[in-house]
Amino acid sequence: MDDLSAAGLAAAASAALIQAMVSDVWLNVKDHAARILGRDETESMVRADRVLEDSRERVLTASPDRRDTASALEAARWKGRLQARLEEDPDFAVAIRELVAAVRAAGEGVDQSTTVQQNVTAGRDSYTAGRDLTVGRPDPAP
Repeated sequence: MDDLSAAGLAAAASAALIQAMVSDVWLNVKDHAARILGRDETESMVRADRVLEDSRERVLTASPDRRDTASALEAARWKGRLQARLEEDPDFAVAIRELVAAVRAAGEGVDQSTTVQQNVTAGRDSYTAGRDLTVGRPDPAP
């Protein structure tokens, strides 16, 4: 697997792991992730489970104003781990794709809404939307 493909897949998988860690689907995903990361070897699975839980704990115990930073840091750690493993074992890509699919499937039906705060400074008009938006200027009065 080339570096770019490994990096993209590792980034997607790490983001999926962090998303699962902070949601209601974690218990459904954790065992699957530990099995994949531990290569179905009992001792390795136990270690992987512990590393996953430690990572989750670092995110969840971060203060609310630091949670995004903690999540980004953990995602970067997982991306590095997964990318190294993908470069070492290209067949690992299949398992990682399955993990990403499992996280997505586990999250279906779970409220995945989020809050976004935007601060906009504009010299003229400024528009923002979470969905479809049609922008036009009113016709000048005749």
